[in-house]
Amino acid sequence: MTRFILSGFADEAATELDSQIAVLKLNGMRYVELRQLDGRNIASLTDKEARAAAEKLSGNGIKVSCLGSPLGKTRLDEPFGPVAEMVRRLCGHARTLDTNLIRIFSFYLPDGQSAADCRGEVVDRLGRMLDLAAQEGVTLLHENEKDIYGDTLERCLDLFQALDGKLQGILDPANFLQVGTDPLEAMQTLLPWIEYVHIKDVRLEDRRVVPAGAGDGHIADILAIMNGKGGDRFLSVEPHLTLFAGREKLEKDSGPALTAGDDFVFADGPAAFAAAVAAIRQLAAPYLA
Repeated sequence: MTRFILSGFADEAATELDSQIAVLKLNGMRYVELRQLDGRNIASLTDKEARAAAEKLSGNGIKVSCLGSPLGKTRLDEPFGPVAEMVRRLCGHARTLDTNLIRIFSFYLPDGQSAADCRGEVVDRLGRMLDLAAQEGVTLLHENEKDIYGDTLERCLDLFQALDGKLQGILDPANFLQVGTDPLEAMQTLLPWIEYVHIKDVRLEDRRVVPAGAGDGHIADILAIMNGKGGDRFLSVEPHLTLFAGREKLEKDSGPALTAGDDFVFADGPAAFAAAVAAIRQLAAPYLA
């Protein structure tokens, strides 16, 4: 049986790290998936800034489940040197922040090139990134982000098989729905490689991101499947229920515009985050630590 541990992207609730910590505490959470703090991405922090963040989190009883890095969210035809440099820098931050997990992606395809054209370069780059991380004792977790190479079930499976024993995965049900992939089928197929789940749901009829269980992501079924894997696994709440500061930098398409008359529209980031946490707590009640 799996012991699920709740984490989340508190940067969707607040920009400043102090405010993120306050929101986590208010929701009874002991972990954060650290992505943006004080308006900056984790990858842009200096060593000194990472140490200061680590001290502040530790002093408030908050641990880091994973670094929500932007690694691999660049075009495949851009130089690899800056990617390798970012891997090394983030591995250092991971040690400082006491986590061995970093979220990554598998690159945007160059204009006019098909996925088949790019497969070899994607596998090669990911392999080099994995080798660099392994030297630092860090595990890279590939997320099925829409619009990158590994956004469909078939291409995710190919990457995991090609890099078997090195690459592990994060499953994001909403991202699969947004590219026409059944997230339940994806979970059943990719289970050997999935170590971590992002909790984000989508209602297909209007492409609205909604709290867990209110959409078509089969999240309850996904948790039941993951439960059979055993060990400790993180469920990381990624609400996307408001147009939080910086979202436009994270996604090419942030979804339909929200209006006051829509359901699941919240007054602010903290309210949206609390609703998202409450929804997954209800769904995952039998499994949560």
